[in-house]
Amino acid sequence: MRIRIAVVALLLPMFAAPVFADPSPAHEAQRQKASQAYELGDWGTVIQTCSSILQANLQDNIALHLRGSARIEHGLVSEDGGMIRAGIADARQAITVASKPEFNYYLPYLYGMTCLTTVEGQASHAGVAVGIATQLLEQKSITPEQKSNVQYQRGLANAAAGKLAESISDYRASVIANPKNIASYMAMADGYAEAKRPEDVIKVYAEAARVFPNEPLVYNNQGMFYQSQKNYPDAVRSFNLAIQKNPKYYIAVTNRGYALLEAGRHKEAEADFAASLRLNPSQPGVRGFMATAQLMQGQWQKALGEYQNVIRQSPGNAFAHADAGFAAYFGKDYDTALAEFNQVIALEPAARFINPWRTWTLVRLGKTPQAAGIAQSSRSRTEKERDWIDWLVLFHVGDITGADLVARVDKRDPDVEAAQLCEARFFIAEHLLQSGQTQQAASEYEQALRTNKRQLSAWRGASYALRRFQ
Repeated sequence: MRIRIAVVALLLPMFAAPVFADPSPAHEAQRQKASQAYELGDWGTVIQTCSSILQANLQDNIALHLRGSARIEHGLVSEDGGMIRAGIADARQAITVASKPEFNYYLPYLYGMTCLTTVEGQASHAGVAVGIATQLLEQKSITPEQKSNVQYQRGLANAAAGKLAESISDYRASVIANPKNIASYMAMADGYAEAKRPEDVIKVYAEAARVFPNEPLVYNNQGMFYQSQKNYPDAVRSFNLAIQKNPKYYIAVTNRGYALLEAGRHKEAEADFAASLRLNPSQPGVRGFMATAQLMQGQWQKALGEYQNVIRQSPGNAFAHADAGFAAYFGKDYDTALAEFNQVIALEPAARFINPWRTWTLVRLGKTPQAAGIAQSSRSRTEKERDWIDWLVLFHVGDITGADLVARVDKRDPDVEAAQLCEARFFIAEHLLQSGQTQQAASEYEQALRTNKRQLSAWRGASYALRRFQ
């Protein structure tokens, strides 16, 4: 799992004159509350507060603008097209009731149409945003700052519509109009990354660093790019710069920890995750990363405790239960492992990836009838219908041999082949160990480790079996 740092759309309120000149102090205090909540990304408070304002005056363009922007952001996060549409309606109403034309009131409308494409998958919504943005750009009264903001929104819309070259061109035009538009630099770098032009990505980040030498976001996003390229040394160096610019920028601390985790520097990664949690304790995902760093150091009990903390914060998180189950399994606490694996299926019935682990844990605990119950679904499928999960389950209940399992590894994709070989070798080793064939098991564990599929629980299980910790 990766922490992705999204660039916030330029929807910050730039207010037009209200339709009534002298609002009461209480009314103005409500506006300020909504504005502050927007800055914090507290969309629910913005929506609730602005709704109260609009009950008193349906023509308050500022409240409409803020509520529309918040509804769109909330709808994007929750993938709720209806919420986004409500935000678009607010944005259109704000444009209508404003006492004078206000370019910035068009921004949430444009962004909302782009978000609809993202959520609903219909490029026509983004096409509408491109068309309206183009009309706005043709207006003679547009200022350089307004042009930059609209150009940025058109770039987002073009990107959502799959027009990558056009979106990059829009972002470039945006920073030409206003070199201080940081969002356009970040979006342009993302566009070049998607176009697989890493040299241009590096150039954009270098340009952004010259314009914003003290902005940690630039170095953080640069680090994220290097991390996506598996260039962990440069990623760590970029995150170091972000943290130097702002030692309390916990996002970069988290991301540096993840880069260190991916690079196998688990003790340093654990320290970063702990530091990030001190800066912002409300990060259950980071607590999970810290548990993984502990797990990879052989500290399965500490890791299990942290995963259980994550579960307490997010009890419906099936993947946290899976992680807790793996930690318990590696520590040979099979009863706890089975309880956690069963909870995964209870919360997420479609999470079949856990079935091979459930089946084998049941076999290890001597509960073969229950293991056979899980295998029944795989047995009922024809050979052509069975997937890799089915073959692993059937191996555990003795329907196929280890050689049969290896023969069914998918060789069409090198990454898939390596991942399946890792799991096959690990589970073959587990069976050998269960039957007392220690040396043969060790050889299979070694082969699992040679696949270098460090993100797989099977790889981690092999490292536990051989006591290979970093």
